[in-house]
Parts: sequence; C-alpha cells; structure tokens
Amino acid sequence: MTRILLYNHSGCENRGCEAIVRSTAALFAQTGAQVVLSSRQPGYDRSLKMEDVCRIVPATISPYSMRRLVNSVGYRLGMARESEVARRYAPAISLGRRSGICLSVGGDTYCYGYQEHMAVINGRLRRAGIPLVLWGCSVEPELLQGEILRDLKQYDLIVARESITAQAMRSAGLHVRTWCDPAFTLPAEELPLPPDWREGNTVGLNVSPLVLDCMKDRESALDAFVALVRHILSTGDSAVALVPHVTWAHDSDIDALSRIKARFEQEPRVFLLPGTLGAMQLKGYIARLRALVTARTHASIAGYSSHVPTLVIGYSVKARGIARDLFGKEEGHLLAAQALDGAEALMRAYDAMMQRECEERTFLARRLPEYMAGRRKILDAVLALSGEKRSRQRSKP
Repeated sequence: MTRILLYNHSGCENRGCEAIVRSTAALFAQTGAQVVLSSRQPGYDRSLKMEDVCRIVPATISPYSMRRLVNSVGYRLGMARESEVARRYAPAISLGRRSGICLSVGGDTYCYGYQEHMAVINGRLRRAGIPLVLWGCSVEPELLQGEILRDLKQYDLIVARESITAQAMRSAGLHVRTWCDPAFTLPAEELPLPPDWREGNTVGLNVSPLVLDCMKDRESALDAFVALVRHILSTGDSAVALVPHVTWAHDSDIDALSRIKARFEQEPRVFLLPGTLGAMQLKGYIARLRALVTARTHASIAGYSSHVPTLVIGYSVKARGIARDLFGKEEGHLLAAQALDGAEALMRAYDAMMQRECEERTFLARRLPEYMAGRRKILDAVLALSGEKRSRQRSKP
C-alpha cells in the first residue's frame, strides 16, 4: 500500500483548502493508497471531521514546546536559517521521508512569492529520494523565475488546475500536466435550509478581503456590493444568502459580509450563513442557489460543479484560467477586481448572467464531464512515482 503525504496545508478555516484535501484524499483512497495530512491547524481540521478521510498530523513542532524554544535560541546563537526552518517543520519532513509520495496541496502557495519553508522541506525530501508532486496549483506566469523557479524544479510532477499556469510552466521547462481543481469532485452535504431561504430563488454572494484590497478603493468597493444586493432585492423577489468561505482571523470573509448585512438589518431576505459550516455543507447550500456572485475561487468551483450560474470577481490567474478552460472565454463569467470601478459594471454583469440563467445551467451540465475527464490518468501518473522512489533508493551508494 502506497502512503501519500499531503503537505503544505494551511488549515481548513480556508474552505478551499479543506475542499482540496477532502477531494484529494477521497480520490487516492479509491486507489487503495493510505493518505496522511500534515496540517498547520490539526486541531481545527479535526473539529471538521477531516479524520473521516485521512489521518492528521501536525506540520510543525508545537510553538509552546521545549523543542521549539531550543530551536529559537539556537537560531539566535548562529544556527543556519535552513536548519532552523527544517527543525521547525521536522514533523512534516520526518513523515514525508517515510512516505511513498508527497503531494503539496497548497494550490495558491506560489502566487504569493517565494516560500522559504517549502524550498527547505522540498530540498530535504528530495535528498531523501522521495517523489514530490505539486498538486492542483496556479502560479502567476511572471513569478516563474529566480528562487521560485528553482524550488518548482524540485518537483517530479506538477499538476496545474488551469491552462494559463500550465503553458507558462512548460515554457519555463517544468514537468507539468493539467487537470481540473480536485474540488470539482467534492460531494455536497445538504443541511436544512434557513427559514428565510427562498427555494429556487436565492442568490448567493461571497465577498473577500482580498478582492476588496484589489479594487481601487476599499470602501467604494464594499458600497458596490451593497448596491448589487439592493439591485437584486429591487428587481425581483429573490433572497440573498451571504456566503463566507474563509474564516481565518487575518483574512475572514465574515468581516465584509457582516458589514453588508448591517446595511440590511431589517431585511429578512438578506441573511448570513454560519461561519462554522464545512466545505461540503457550504457546497450543499451553494448547489441549491439560483445564482452565485463570488470572490473566492473555491466557492465558484462549488457553484460550477453544481451547475449554478456563477459570476466571479477575480483577482488571480486561477480564476481567469478556470473560466477560460471551462467556458472558452473569461468575458461574461469573470470581472477583474482590479478594473472594477463601481456598482454599475457589477450590476450589468449580474443582469447579463441572469439573462442566460437557463442556458448557463444547461451548458455546465453538458460541459463538466468533458472538463473533468482524465482523472484516472492523473492518479496513475502520480502513483507511478512510488516506483521511482524504490529505484532511487536502490541506486543510492
């Protein structure tokens, strides 16, 4: 039985991270592999019952342990930086060395610049002869240089989730294959509907701090989403469900969504879904929406894979690439957050989507099987790397 370590997981307070891990663990479990998750938030992940799909171990030594204290003192006394990072991530490295394959599941990791800890972890595992896979990733093409590119070359296989990243990586000389984000395969869990939900007539709205930061002015950006909610209420009898998808303290959707809800305090048709819902539960609600407007890519994936008409307010290559691969174009499906300068453009895009509502559902139902095809080939390509590990170990002097 092949043991697969999922590492570079920041924690399930980002429901996109949860969706990637849940779907990936389920996919490889179907092949008979044993899946283990190295997590920076093991306690929180267990609270969402992630151990139903994989065993969970901490990624780092405890910040309150004597070992962490000794490591910190050693660094101050002159320990090499690489050694300090390696000791901090010793649990992940140790487990990785005992695994058949290691999958880095932080799909966005390299969108935010050079990741020192990843370069150190990857270097230690590669020297141990462990096959490395960067799984379901996106990277801005202009970042494929210098230290980032050197780290990416440590992977034996990269699976990109969209073609913009894949093409840029091939041009940079990397070994890359393309398959959809694994979260497209995530099942939905249907909980009872809230009392103010209107069946078949509830529109979902997700707003993130990141998308507000990308727009020209944060306050006017929030006002634009408030105006969109007013527009939805005034042009029909739809309810509006505010959908939080990330609840990290430093990057919580609840902050912006609560401010929107405060503008509609006396309006029961506008309500906020709980921040305690897991990825499958959120997908269960998204799947029953009439339409969705979202900043978070994995909320859009829940919408797309449930055949829900979805408008993405995008700020990254992943949103652009997924829209381009799924629909053949970005126009009509994606608004660039950086170029959004007011409510009018947002309302026009929403109205245009609703005019093709039935057409959109029909298209997604027809397109998704083809878009998601190739699952078995990708899994086999990853699993074949375990044989390379054995070859590497036999060839060691």
